[in-house]
Amino acid sequence: KRFLDLFDQKDSGAELIGSFTCEIGAQDEALHIWRFKGGYQAYQKHYHLYRSDPELLSYRQKRNEMLRSRRNQICLKFTFWPEVEPRNGEHIYELRSYNLRPGNLLEWGNYWAHGLRCRRSDDEAVCGLFSHIGDLHQVHHLWCYKDLVHRNEVRDMAWHKPEWAETVRKTVSLIDTMSCRVLKPTPFSPLQ
Repeated sequence: KRFLDLFDQKDSGAELIGSFTCEIGAQDEALHIWRFKGGYQAYQKHYHLYRSDPELLSYRQKRNEMLRSRRNQICLKFTFWPEVEPRNGEHIYELRSYNLRPGNLLEWGNYWAHGLRCRRSDDEAVCGLFSHIGDLHQVHHLWCYKDLVHRNEVRDMAWHKPEWAETVRKTVSLIDTMSCRVLKPTPFSPLQ
């Protein structure tokens, strides 16, 4: 929360979309999704502050004492996914990450643009991203559910829609590996 407040005070150009801790998956993991309105210029401003501002440097040194590792990735948003909207009430989030075989991103996107249309009625789709810098050929889908029971119900209902089954059938051959994490929003996360 303090880190977010510092960035807001300094008008860094970064907007926190969601901040989470991992409930199922890699334990003791925190995940933060930032948006940089203004693209790479906004990112450069944020990066410069992050690396040079004395207050941020002091905070980072204290924070780093608690960390075992860190990694980041710059991703772009798939245009066919909905805009990220705040959610009312308590939720869990599922982050599904796919490592695609190189050269399959366009095909993946085309299939998912079709398949996602049949899942919009449940309003569980939050955002879809693909890696641009960092680990490449990765796709991340973030889904929102009330709880694990709701997740199970929604996913079971999706299999009764032929468009969904077709999307999964056509995309599974494009994947090398995939993972799933269940995330809980931090108290200061814009996505709750």
